[in-house]
Amino acid sequence: MNLVRACLRVIGKWWWLIKRLLVYVPLAGLVFLAHLLITKYLFVLVYLFNFPTPTELTPKLPNYSIAQFGAPIKAGFAKRDITPRRGQWVAGFMPPHPGLSIKDRLWAKFLALQDENGNIAVIVSNDVIGNTPDELDKIFSKVKLVDRKNVFVSATHTHSGPDTMGLWIWKNSRYMEMHRSQVAEGIDDAVAALQPAAIRFGQGEFKGYANGRHDNPPDPTVSVIQVLIGSSPVTLVNFASHADAVMGLQFSADFPYFLAERLKRRVGGETIFIPGAIGGVQPDFDRKTKFYFVRTLGEDLADAVVKIMKNPLTVDRVDIGSKTEMVSAPFENTGLLLKAYEYGLVNDLLRDGRVWAEVSRINIGPAEILTAPGELFPKIWWRVRPEMTGKQKMIFGLTNGEFGYILLPEDTASGHHKYCVSVSVGPTFGEEIYKALKRLASE
Repeated sequence: MNLVRACLRVIGKWWWLIKRLLVYVPLAGLVFLAHLLITKYLFVLVYLFNFPTPTELTPKLPNYSIAQFGAPIKAGFAKRDITPRRGQWVAGFMPPHPGLSIKDRLWAKFLALQDENGNIAVIVSNDVIGNTPDELDKIFSKVKLVDRKNVFVSATHTHSGPDTMGLWIWKNSRYMEMHRSQVAEGIDDAVAALQPAAIRFGQGEFKGYANGRHDNPPDPTVSVIQVLIGSSPVTLVNFASHADAVMGLQFSADFPYFLAERLKRRVGGETIFIPGAIGGVQPDFDRKTKFYFVRTLGEDLADAVVKIMKNPLTVDRVDIGSKTEMVSAPFENTGLLLKAYEYGLVNDLLRDGRVWAEVSRINIGPAEILTAPGELFPKIWWRVRPEMTGKQKMIFGLTNGEFGYILLPEDTASGHHKYCVSVSVGPTFGEEIYKALKRLASE
């Protein structure tokens, strides 16, 4: 009883303060959220309640012939739905928030290619923020029809997709298991679907839609690999830009969705989007006024692809080959390492106390492709590209791993990229990735 009386006396003495805290703390929280909504997320409401729909076009699809399309090859295509349920956490932008609705379906898409000597490459694009090495190991353990060294899994890096990295709140274990199964089965589906096809290539520029950071101008190149399977084309588009024009309170593939819808109406078939060197490369628009830029970016990019493929690069024969190097470096970013420990990502990222990552070169006829396991800064790509000998030079970002931003030591030390540095492994990792890419390009 004495303890109760003592507590009541303390409460009575400080009741004036307690009443104010009970009123003002919740009120301050509401004011903060309102400020956040008005100043930063107001445009999101436009997408939430008035999301742009694809521009209506009357389809005028070309009549395709394998004999006239391009070089003979075997190809197989597959796609799997990887859309999360409403309420799962979205991978992008603070404060962490769930996806409240589904504006367009998210897909994993698979293109298997095989030359006349039996050499094979499987290119995978999935509408997620990225794939950690540990998740990729789990996916590859389920694949039955092809060796993992011939499979290259990329992410479109949509910031309106599910959190597959566990960096915003946590990874949803049920979703991750579904994702692994869908991707593994899709890889096998594409390989099982191999059939006579034709392939051609294209490359051009798409300027004025993305910007880069200090001393790192983005590459405006659009690279295209187009495969005719039966009477339907599969168009692979490689371009450097973050997919974060939606910044979503809803799930969406972002501008690659509008890219695919536009190409479906103009050339038919399916579209696979692979990001390029997107480190610090953002869609170039005023986020507070141009609410429908996500559609503009996707559809204008599709129109650029159509224009490029009016004069495609064709060859008589296509040979396929690949080579992969393992790169290792210490985890120098203590802040990110602590976050990795906090969110249970250490086993996903570290082995023997070091980061290990895959860097590859893929040759598909005249196309020479390098892969980077994260968001490669353009400066690295600009320095490596001249070393390449292929007629069509391409870089696949976020492929077979996602280790955040990949910067050279000079950019890490410049002071101009504080956020990017904060979510990078460290300068040694960037330097080692650069060296490996340069070796692969010059061989």
